[in-house]
Amino acid sequence: MPGKDDLSGQWDGHFDYPAGAGPSTAFLANIQHKGGRITGTIIEPDLYSGAAPAEARIVGVAAGQNIDFTKTYTRASRGYENPVDYVGQLSGDGNRITGMWSIYEMNGTFEMTRQIDIEESVERKETVEIEQ
Repeated sequence: MPGKDDLSGQWDGHFDYPAGAGPSTAFLANIQHKGGRITGTIIEPDLYSGAAPAEARIVGVAAGQNIDFTKTYTRASRGYENPVDYVGQLSGDGNRITGMWSIYEMNGTFEMTRQIDIEESVERKETVEIEQ
């Protein structure tokens, strides 16, 4: 797994609309992080058609704990034409990003959690137990 300063990898997330404007929506992000630049893809349910998932690309920057990227849909039904801006903060351990998304006059919140495979989880637990 990349270190806490490298966002590369798979992230589980969800975004929430302002009260009553839409459902909490889960997504899967695959991020590549190199030299302060982040790129990647997001897959999420297509809320308008309910058919195939909506797919988007992301491009942005990461500077310290600050994360800023734009999500642009590449495969989705009508209603997904406009890019969405995301601004967030990386947690101290590098495994969670929380923040706000915005599109025109609407905004909401989002949260992403780094996927950790079982082997890495066991290694972390063993390290913690040894250090105690």
